[in-house]
Amino acid sequence: MSTLRQSTNPLSDALRELMEIRHGKGYGSMRRLADKVREATNGSDPYKAISRQLEGRPKWQLVEWVLAHCAPDDAEEGWHEHHAERLAGIYYVLHRERPPRYTGKLIVDGTTVEDAISSPEEARDPTTRVLLLQEEIGRLQESFERGEELSARLRDQVAGLQGQLDSLQKDYTTLESTHQVIRQTKQELDGLVAMLQQRVRTAEETAESLERRVRSAHEEAIYSQAALEDKKREYQELEQREMQTRLDLADARDIADRRYQELDRYRQESDQAQQRLRTQIVNLQRDILDIRERFQGLSPPTPTPSPPAPQPPKRDAPPSAPPAAADPPRPRPAARDGRRGPEYDWMGDDQDFFA
Repeated sequence: MSTLRQSTNPLSDALRELMEIRHGKGYGSMRRLADKVREATNGSDPYKAISRQLEGRPKWQLVEWVLAHCAPDDAEEGWHEHHAERLAGIYYVLHRERPPRYTGKLIVDGTTVEDAISSPEEARDPTTRVLLLQEEIGRLQESFERGEELSARLRDQVAGLQGQLDSLQKDYTTLESTHQVIRQTKQELDGLVAMLQQRVRTAEETAESLERRVRSAHEEAIYSQAALEDKKREYQELEQREMQTRLDLADARDIADRRYQELDRYRQESDQAQQRLRTQIVNLQRDILDIRERFQGLSPPTPTPSPPAPQPPKRDAPPSAPPAAADPPRPRPAARDGRRGPEYDWMGDDQDFFA
């Protein structure tokens, strides 16, 4: 079976290599990866998206799919982190930006370009910030639960000490002889109780602070998610506007083509009419010359004519040749400002044909 077509994109080549190691060579590796992604996400079939990205510029989402579903069965510990750092470095070289949702180091040619991200404030995109906020919420929740356990143990200790104090107070009433010893013991126990109560108050204040931080982180995560949804809606509106603009442009081109065809037909009809008019003018000129030749010998009566001056003998004039046919009209460009063009000046060179 033939392997997947190689490309000049090093990230695509690295992803194909991991896919083929896990799922075998050929286009079947894309099919098996698409099936695993669809089963994991319960979404639509991502086969076309995977193929298109491998032929172009893969997104980080495809890298995450490959890392999640293309690990070998005998993969060593740290396989995911190693390949995530390697692919993140390639992604950074191609896109000149940190991959979204990636918080590890950026290593290019063995050199650390950027350190790992440990707080939401260091994240550069909303998706990574939300991911880090969720992790911080998890850590705060664990700390809050540990504080609750510590507070419960301290309350149990206080309850036990309070019971001991009650017992000592009862013994104090019955043992007058040991009054001094009991008083010292009571003072010590009072100090211990005060210390334990102070620790309980400190634990409660810590728990309240943790609750406030959890609420603040949750509100910030909700705000970031809303901002992300707004960006998605804006992108969809831009796509719809672009599609409508393309449809309007196609309609305008069709209208322009029809107008151009109509103008070309009108121009052809105008040229034919001009040719007919020129032919009629030439025929009229020929008729006028014929009439002149017929009446050339007629002249009005005059008084005594003067003797004619001697003239050289005339030769018989050859019959007048018919006028040459007019050259066929050349197409002239139409005017662009809405006025009649020069093709309507059909008497251009024949203004004086009646002279």
